[in-house]
Amino acid sequence: KMREYYDKKREEGKPFKVAVIACVNKLLHWIFALLKNRTTSKI
Repeated sequence: KMREYYDKKREEGKPFKVAVIACVNKLLHWIFALLKNRTTSKI
């Protein structure tokens, strides 16, 4: 999933660092959602 998201950002013309930061932000959102809902997930 994350690789597809990164590739999508790169195809949109985003520079490398911008695409990586977007992936990090997405991962953080996933982590906080898991903590908030007290669930486990296989990422």
